[in-house]
Amino acid sequence: MALSSKEIETLVKRRHPGFEAGVSHWDFLESCYNGGREWFDDHIFRYIKEGDGEYKDRVKRAYRFNHTREIVDLVNKYLFKAEVHRNYEDAPKVVQEFWMRATRAGQPIEQYMRQLSLKSSTFGRIWVVVDNTKADGSLISRRDEKKAGIRTYSYFVRPQMVLDMSFDKEQNLNWILIEESARDDADPFDSSGKLIRRFRLWTREYWLLFEEKGSGNRKTYHQIDGAEHGLGVVPVFNFDNIETDDLYSAPALIGDIAYLDRAVANYLSNLDAIIQDQSFSQLAMPAQGLLPGDDAYNKLLEMGTKRVFLFDGEGGSQPFYLSPDVKQAELILQVVKQIINEIYHSVGMAGERTKQDNSVGIDNSSGVAKAYDFERVNSLLASKGDSLDRCEANLVRLVCLWNGEEEPEDLVKYPDSFDVRRLVDEFDISSRLALLEAPSAVRREQMRALVDKLFPRLKDDLRKSIDGELQTWPPKDPVDSLYGSAVNTDTGQDTGQPT
Repeated sequence: MALSSKEIETLVKRRHPGFEAGVSHWDFLESCYNGGREWFDDHIFRYIKEGDGEYKDRVKRAYRFNHTREIVDLVNKYLFKAEVHRNYEDAPKVVQEFWMRATRAGQPIEQYMRQLSLKSSTFGRIWVVVDNTKADGSLISRRDEKKAGIRTYSYFVRPQMVLDMSFDKEQNLNWILIEESARDDADPFDSSGKLIRRFRLWTREYWLLFEEKGSGNRKTYHQIDGAEHGLGVVPVFNFDNIETDDLYSAPALIGDIAYLDRAVANYLSNLDAIIQDQSFSQLAMPAQGLLPGDDAYNKLLEMGTKRVFLFDGEGGSQPFYLSPDVKQAELILQVVKQIINEIYHSVGMAGERTKQDNSVGIDNSSGVAKAYDFERVNSLLASKGDSLDRCEANLVRLVCLWNGEEEPEDLVKYPDSFDVRRLVDEFDISSRLALLEAPSAVRREQMRALVDKLFPRLKDDLRKSIDGELQTWPPKDPVDSLYGSAVNTDTGQDTGQPT
């Protein structure tokens, strides 16, 4: 497909409806997570009538604890603390190889999924591409592929780099346009080292790569590569922080937290200015005691920490020290603590704050409040787990398409619940229920929970078999065998109670 420079320029300047409104927000979220000293230059605000010198010095002194990154990393830590089950036995060889080396650089699937989860929490929505190192979509044998080093890999794209796309009636991609960047650095002597803008168009049957050349009004666009892949689908899909029906964006985990975090940094910068200007008491003395040309003037400056306030001492007033007003600093500290508290409460992680810096944190919370916090964070993690399930299912589907394999079902399962009870705890609870002679129905439900944790990837026929055996478990006590036990006439199940 031969396209003119003008046609390519028209294409690469297209933007989807949510791009212009979202790009500044995505940039802000990314900068808040990354942090660094350059963050303060853009996000510490000048207050009214502040001079250039004072503002510059205040920005230079600014500091920040990155609550934005802390929240994202904590969620990721809890999310991947539970074991992810991948069915290696039923997975095709190409999927197993992909799991071992999921990215172009050879990153395994475990690390890659952690990275995808982190980025989706930061941006809300990222786009995942599954590509192949073959130059075109021609079918060759697995032996030839292995000899040539051909493999399938994946990479993610930040939402700022996804310029436009089209969907069909079922909201499947017709095509997508992605901006890329390359650096002219192949030859250490004969290269400029400049970044080159490139644009990749993925469709259901082929892909094209365009490059921008020149600068200013002399920019031109050229097609530098392209091939047919013949997959019948666009090998790109969106990965959302939380599932949504929106075609162009999804809410980020830190969508509101980042702005609260910026407010904390600004309040702390104002507090720093108060401390710098008012930490020390200032000397006030009668003007009559300051004689011109007297060496005592320099000594007075030292006594007053380089600053002396003069007043008319005609009435016989004595020198004294002025203490700064601490009410402003106390107000700022109260507001900062409240905002930090809200940041962690918003995701159910108030327990991560200590008693010292959170007066209404974990140490002073009631059991009901802690239970609500647990339910909030458990619900959040379960939603993230569902998104990760969908993401890995799409990865497996596209890997199989690239390699002409039939797509298997249910190869990957993320936990549905992220409670703090481990498998050992479930065994302990089961044994204690037996010692208490708990009703059979209670013990059966506990055993089902134990089986779910012990064998999370059971096949349907085996699970039905186990459920059937649980109907007659635990064995009847001798007393029950002598006198019989009550049976529920509706379900036909043994209630465990003697008749």
